Amino acid sequence: MLFEECPAPPGLQPFVTGFWYVRTSPVARYEKILPGPSAHLVLNLSDPYRLIDPSGSEGPAQEVAAGFYSGLQRTYLISENPAQIFNVGAVLAPFGVAAFTEQPPSALTGRVVDAGLIFPGLGALCESLRHGPEGPTPERAFAALESFLTGRLRPGYRLDERTATAVGLLARDDIPVADLSGRLGLSTSTLERIMMRDCGTTPKGFSDVCRFHRFVNAVAAMPPGTAAGRDLLALADYYDQPHLIRSFRRFSGFTPSEYLRLIRQHGPDYATFVPVEELPASKRGMPDTAAFLQDHTDFRR
Repeated sequence: MLFEECPAPPGLQPFVTGFWYVRTSPVARYEKILPGPSAHLVLNLSDPYRLIDPSGSEGPAQEVAAGFYSGLQRTYLISENPAQIFNVGAVLAPFGVAAFTEQPPSALTGRVVDAGLIFPGLGALCESLRHGPEGPTPERAFAALESFLTGRLRPGYRLDERTATAVGLLARDDIPVADLSGRLGLSTSTLERIMMRDCGTTPKGFSDVCRFHRFVNAVAAMPPGTAAGRDLLALADYYDQPHLIRSFRRFSGFTPSEYLRLIRQHGPDYATFVPVEELPASKRGMPDTAAFLQDHTDFRR
């Protein structure tokens, strides 16, 4: 595997927080991509991916070929990997896309779309990197992406610092919305309005994703031999065990114990991009009550 990442250049911050480059063979046919507090712009230099509906719909999978944008996600995505993975990407802050397009972020939340609809010309950039006379090393790819994004910043756009402060606080701590509003000197309704305008999500929705993201990375870092039920709950910033199980299933499609087994198999580098060989079709159709009982049993093992 060749993987490199670096902070975004100052001219793109705080809207873009980092660049990454990966070239590797997939370790499994499928991948569950867990939600986090960032959006992603991806230049796909390999064969197309197929996105599969986590609900188990029998409709055709969505194919994503060249550049695509994945907005803030409310739950996990499932992708079917190409034979070789070759991607260059930019990590965007929750409010980042608003610096590049007049499309409201709320129209992109929970979606994966052709990036050319938001970043015109991205397809040509992908082609130039894929077929250029010199191989796209990380350095060349990052320089090309920096130039491309810098040229597409909206002239005169200014970030609302209240949004940036709210995002930073929620990313670090589980803060009740009323308390956060008070810290910022805002009413709850005003905070909700500016978060929806700039990030496409409510403060509560973003807080829930951030809490899950912190928890899942802490779980991935747990040493071997950890007792799943007791030690997982000790890490959790949730009310109780049933609350944790429901939230974990909602955001990942796994029970906590299923997730821990996979991460112990593949390693903590796969904390939020979890390899899976088969889709759990039998569990997709579970009634909610049965799914909860199954989670509850697995979690206590």
